Amino acid sequence: MARSKSRRAHKPKIKASASPSVTAPLLYDVDMTATAEAVYRELGRKAKEAEQRGDYTNSHITTFEMVKDVIKRVIPSDPLNRKYGLRGELSNIFRIRKGRMRICWIASSKMHRVLILFISETLRKEGDANDPYVILRNIMDSGNLDQYFSELGVRMARLRNPKLGRTQ
Repeated sequence: MARSKSRRAHKPKIKASASPSVTAPLLYDVDMTATAEAVYRELGRKAKEAEQRGDYTNSHITTFEMVKDVIKRVIPSDPLNRKYGLRGELSNIFRIRKGRMRICWIASSKMHRVLILFISETLRKEGDANDPYVILRNIMDSGNLDQYFSELGVRMARLRNPKLGRTQ
């Protein structure tokens, strides 16, 4: 039986394969947090401006097309692949790295849903305040992502509270 989902530019919904003779995996629905959606829209805006100028080799177009492909094709086809998994304080979160871009998400195999938590273009420099994983940890420490983990039934890793110097 086919599942059909509509497709939107900023919140891609992916169509599942309906052919009973093909054993293709069921694709996951993809949503984004407001923060990730804002970054996605900004990347799209910059790409569109470059296209309007006729600058089709602009890096903004390349970056947006890469991010769009990852969100619409790569992540929904295999979101729980261990090769994308983070470890330690960020376990149960997955990420794809393309150059300086980092796209982080959580997924529910029961609900067949993926939630893009974070899209970052900052350079990876361990320990730096702008390191994408430091930024993600700070967002998680703030509690702003707790509701998403709860909605999808994804266990949050025990984060270290830097103010108290111990795990929560």
